[in-house]
Amino acid sequence: MEDLQINLFVLLGVLEFAMAVLVVALFFIVRSKRLASRVRVLQQELAEVGQEDPAAIGFEQYLRDEILRNQSLIDSATASTDDAEKKAGELLQLRKQFLELEVEVRSLEKNPVAFQDKLAAGMSELIERLRPEPEIVTETVSEAADEDPAVDAAAEADIEEEVERVTVDTHDAEMSRLRDVINNQQDAMVALRQELESRESEFEGMGSILQKLDEFERQSADLENCLGVLEQENERLKTARAAGEQGSNEVDVKEPVQLGGLKSMMSQQQDTISNLQNLIQELAPEAGKAKQLEEAINSITRTNKELNGCVTVLEDENTKLHSELEQIQTQLEQQAAQLDAAQEDASVGPVDVALDDTAEADSTANESDEEKQELEIKVQELEALVEFKDAAIEELEKQYNTLESKYVAMTGEKSTG
Repeated sequence: MEDLQINLFVLLGVLEFAMAVLVVALFFIVRSKRLASRVRVLQQELAEVGQEDPAAIGFEQYLRDEILRNQSLIDSATASTDDAEKKAGELLQLRKQFLELEVEVRSLEKNPVAFQDKLAAGMSELIERLRPEPEIVTETVSEAADEDPAVDAAAEADIEEEVERVTVDTHDAEMSRLRDVINNQQDAMVALRQELESRESEFEGMGSILQKLDEFERQSADLENCLGVLEQENERLKTARAAGEQGSNEVDVKEPVQLGGLKSMMSQQQDTISNLQNLIQELAPEAGKAKQLEEAINSITRTNKELNGCVTVLEDENTKLHSELEQIQTQLEQQAAQLDAAQEDASVGPVDVALDDTAEADSTANESDEEKQELEIKVQELEALVEFKDAAIEELEKQYNTLESKYVAMTGEKSTG
């Protein structure tokens, strides 16, 4: 009986120990499950954080940081006494102006019209600052002074102060720059087409992007053809000037309104670029591929902005030519009126005019004829230059109207460019 009681106590002790072990095991099992779930959550968060680029910042914040960094460089360049550092500071001022322009237009993205106007105005201002000024060559015309001691001192000063200014034409340089811009734009379009065609099978709707790119390439080809026409007319005018052709003395002054067609073609290209960007965003490709496409489109956008700058330069030159033609026409009218008045005075004057007075009148008439001939030659050159520019701009307007008709036929809506 005692043995049985001892065994019962042992059994109870073993059972108590087993219960304690079971409770501890249950505690650790529950805790391990909680820890496992927490580990899974942390692993998921780490995976999400790993997919994001910790160094990535917004483009607008990047621009503001660059403005601050650029300003510190400007301050250091200004404080330097080295001429090279000061020249670098001037270039950094231009970069600062460009960065500030980018920050300003970022706030106008939802308003395309205001965005384009602000961007065009800012870029035009930058181009004006970068454009080299026409070279001025000053030649002093030396004339022999009158030996008569009775000549007034004021007349002698007028003879010695006579100066002639010659302006060097930069038209050829602007034409070369325009051709370089168009070539760069075509290279960027070729790179974009190759990238799109390599990804055509991966995304739906890529055909619509390629159609827009075809339209953009046609517009660029038309621009290149128009540039060829301008170059041919320029060469023809140079040949005509060398041969000394003579034309009409009358000047037909026209308002420079035909440049609107060329600027409209620039706006049409900008609309095509915007459509390409919207279509690529709708396709939502992978991050790396989208970045490559975005870089190609940004390259085309930059060249299109340079084309806008070239158009502004041509518009300024055309306006300047019209202003010179108006001034020369006024001078011709004044010369003609003076000649008519001189002829009337000579016809109604007394018969016994002195011989020396007649010689002086003939000399004055000869000088007026020479001045009139010089003005007529200059009028001929300016009039021919305006005519070939107007003809080229008319051709651009016709090509733009054709492109607009094709765009309406393809999309069914009127372009706002």
